[in-house]
Amino acid sequence: MSKLARMALLLSLWVCCSVFLHSPSRSSEPIKELARERPGATFGGTFRRMLGDDPATLDPVFVTDIYGRAVINQIFDGLVQFDANLNPIPAIAEFWEASRDGLTWTFILRRGVKFHHGREVTAQDVVYSFTRLLRLKSPGPVTEIFEHIQGAKAFMQGKIPHIEGLKATDRYSLQIVLEQPLAPFLPALGLTNAAIVPEEKLEPQDERFGHHPVGTGPFKFVRWKSMNEIVLEANDHYYEGRPFLDRVVFKIFPGAELKKTFAEFLKGNLEETIIPSEEQDEVRTEVEYRKFQRIRKPTLSHLYLGFNTRLKPFDDERVRQAFNYAVNTQAIVREITKRGSLPATGILPPGMAGYDPHLQGYSYQPAKAMQLLAEAGYPHGVGLPAIELWSVNKAQSTQDELAAYQRYLANIGVKVDLRFASDWPTYKTMLEQGKLQMFRLLRLADIPDADNFLFPMLHSTSKTNYTFYRNPRVDNLLEQSRRELDYTQRIAFYHEAQRIIVADAVLIPQHHSTLDYLYQPYVQGVEVSLLGKRFIPLKKIWFKKSLTTGQTAAITDVQPSR
Repeated sequence: MSKLARMALLLSLWVCCSVFLHSPSRSSEPIKELARERPGATFGGTFRRMLGDDPATLDPVFVTDIYGRAVINQIFDGLVQFDANLNPIPAIAEFWEASRDGLTWTFILRRGVKFHHGREVTAQDVVYSFTRLLRLKSPGPVTEIFEHIQGAKAFMQGKIPHIEGLKATDRYSLQIVLEQPLAPFLPALGLTNAAIVPEEKLEPQDERFGHHPVGTGPFKFVRWKSMNEIVLEANDHYYEGRPFLDRVVFKIFPGAELKKTFAEFLKGNLEETIIPSEEQDEVRTEVEYRKFQRIRKPTLSHLYLGFNTRLKPFDDERVRQAFNYAVNTQAIVREITKRGSLPATGILPPGMAGYDPHLQGYSYQPAKAMQLLAEAGYPHGVGLPAIELWSVNKAQSTQDELAAYQRYLANIGVKVDLRFASDWPTYKTMLEQGKLQMFRLLRLADIPDADNFLFPMLHSTSKTNYTFYRNPRVDNLLEQSRRELDYTQRIAFYHEAQRIIVADAVLIPQHHSTLDYLYQPYVQGVEVSLLGKRFIPLKKIWFKKSLTTGQTAAITDVQPSR
C-alpha cells in the first residue's frame, strides 16, 4: 500500500469515527512553544507572498475562491483548526465532546480570546456567526452542512425566530444538536466559512465588512489596494501568542503570471514563489538555485475542464464523452503541466478518503471520440458550433495546456476558441450565471473530507456546481454518505458516485496538483499539509537573518506516489 493510500485510510477512519471521540483538553500555545523550542526564532519582518488575483471578498461567509481563503485564514479563526497531519485540534474551542449517537455536540471556548477590536469572544458570537450562515438570501458555501442543525430549515423558511439546536448555554459553552448524524460535521467547523465574526462590526454594514474584516486570527487587516496588495499586521493579543512576523503582504499578480512572480522572487521581492513549469529543469539542475529551500508536496486538489450541461452541445453526454476520449491528458500533464502533478481519472485525489485507485477513466481514443460525435449528430464535427473554452489563469503553462486541447479537439473536427476572463470576480460571476460553455477550474480541498469535493462540485443543489449537473442517483449517494458513519459503507457510496459521474462525463479530469515552491533561505517554520498553500500557518513562520546568501538551505521534497 502506497503512502498516499495509507493516508487515505487514516483520514477516512478519522472522519468516520470522529463523531464519537472526546477531544482532550488542550491549553497549549503553539507559537510560544515554538519560541521556546527554537532559540534561533526571532520576531519581526514582513512576509511577502503572491496572490493570483483580487479576492471577491474577505468576508468568510461569502468566500468561495482560493484567493480570499488564503487571506481570510490568517485573519479569522473557527472553533477548530487542523494540524500538519490534518488532525482536528482546538482553535477558539478549547474542548469538545459528542454524544454516542453523534447528534449532540458540546463545545467549551477558550477564555480571553479577543476580536481584533478588543472585545472578548463568547459563545453567543458563535451562535450569531452560524445563524448568519443560515439566514443568507442566497445559500452560502457551507449552508448544506449547517442546515442539518435541529430547526435550521424551519429558521431558513422564516417559520421560527431562532435555531433550536444552536444554543449558548453560558458565556463560554455552546451546544449544537443535529437532526441526524453527520460524518463531516466536525471537520466542517474548520472551514474558512465557519469563522467566528463580531456582530457589532457587521450589522447593518455586511458589505463593508468584506473589505474591512475583523476576526480573532494571528494577523489583523490593515488595507486592501485592489489589484495591488493586501496588508496584514501581527495581532499582539493573539491567544496562541504573538506571531513571529510583524506583517504579511499579499502581492496581487492578476492572471497568475508565474514567470513574473518567479522573477520577483529571484530579485528578493517575494519570500516564496511557485516554480513555473518551464523553469522546472533549470531549478533542478542549476547550482544557483540550491541556496533556496524547495518544498514539494502533493495536495488534495483537482484541476479539470468542466462542461456546462445546460448548454448545447454539452447537454448530450455523447459529446462530453467524445471530448474526453479526444484529449490525451496524460501527455498534457507529463509534457506541459509538470511540477509533479498526477494525471487524474476520477474526481477525488490520492490521499483523500474515497479515492478509488481502480476507477477507469477515459483513455486517449480519437477514433472512439469521432464515433460518439457522429452518433450525437456531428459527423467529423460538422454542425458543431465553435466551442468557447474559458480560463482566468493566463500563465504561459496554462495557455500551452489549453492550446493542446485546441489541437486535440481540432483532430476530431471541433473548433475551440480560447477566452480569458479579466479577473477572478468576473470569472466567478460568469460561472455562477451559467454563461460559460466550457471552463478550466481548480478545486482545492478546504477540509480533508470527500464531501468537501463531491457535494459542492456536483450535487444538484450546490451553488458551486458550475457544470449544472443533475443526477438524482448521485444526489442520493452524496446525501447518504453524509449520514453514514460506517467507514466501509461511506467509501462504497463515494466509489459508486464517482463511477456514475465519470460515465456521465461531466468534466475532463486533468490532474491533481503538487505544491512546488521555492522559499528564501532565511524563511523558517514553513508547515505544509495536504491542504496546500492556503492553509500554511503564517503564524509559525520566522526569519533567520543570519543565514548568508552562500549557504545551502534544507530541501523538503515529498514525492507523490500512487
